[in-house]
Amino acid sequence: MQKKKIAVAVMGVFVAGAAFAAPDWSKVAPRTVTLFYPGQAGLEWVMNVTDHSAVPDITKKKRFCAKCHDGDANEIGDKMVAGKPVGSSKSVLEPAPVAGKVGSVPATVQIAHDDSKIYFRYEWESPKPTAGKKMDAKNEVKLTMMFDGGGTVDGAEIGGCWATCHTDLRTMKDAKDDKKTKYIKGADLASDKYMDLMQFRSGKGEKPVDGYVDTERHMDGGKSLLKAEGKKQGDKWVVVFERELAGKGKGDHNIVPGNVYNFGFAVHEDHAGARYHYVSLGYQFGLDKPEPDVKNYINVQKQ
Repeated sequence: MQKKKIAVAVMGVFVAGAAFAAPDWSKVAPRTVTLFYPGQAGLEWVMNVTDHSAVPDITKKKRFCAKCHDGDANEIGDKMVAGKPVGSSKSVLEPAPVAGKVGSVPATVQIAHDDSKIYFRYEWESPKPTAGKKMDAKNEVKLTMMFDGGGTVDGAEIGGCWATCHTDLRTMKDAKDDKKTKYIKGADLASDKYMDLMQFRSGKGEKPVDGYVDTERHMDGGKSLLKAEGKKQGDKWVVVFERELAGKGKGDHNIVPGNVYNFGFAVHEDHAGARYHYVSLGYQFGLDKPEPDVKNYINVQKQ
């Protein structure tokens, strides 16, 4: 009997029978993370006490966002996509809801390393497509991950890649430039005050992105990303980044034992573009460094 072939998308090219390389993911502890729709909740909104009553806890106690919202991020996302008010100021942060868009997507995260490389695996189930416009016709899905140099970006330990998200970016409420993308206030490449950026794109012929964010977003310059592979089976996507631990290009952070790296990731589903993605709260990882009391931390063990 002939075996049925399953077509999967790998680095934007559809092939049959594609498979990911090491590590053995069955031996890597999974972490469930809720990706939620953020609307126009940029850093300035998050850090304004009038809008967000938790600001004193953030600034004085250094309380990270996931400590309070790891369990209710889905509820926030549901309000956002429905155009309902959120926060202390009861702000409506999505003035133009996309009909049929779900508020959140649960994802499974696994991270492992060996002597020279680190691997990030993301798995999630695509929600039902909306009837809205395809903002990115080429890519059904994009997955972007950003991380700092180990406590090098102010605020990244609190909210991860929220340090790059501002209310004056394109499609945001204070936008004045329809081409303005993510940036970090006070960024300095020489002092490692920037976010390393990696992106998988599902479109045919699309190449992975190895870039960084300093005073603006750069979609190239890096040389440490070896692979960004994705596959879809049914409604389930799996995306894996394979990256050298050593920073080898412009905007590539070194990943070394002893450091704790602040990171976040986002998924553009259903051909979404700009801010119309699902995002994680801020999380952390370190190599073979147990931190059992830190709720948003992942201990990346050698395989």
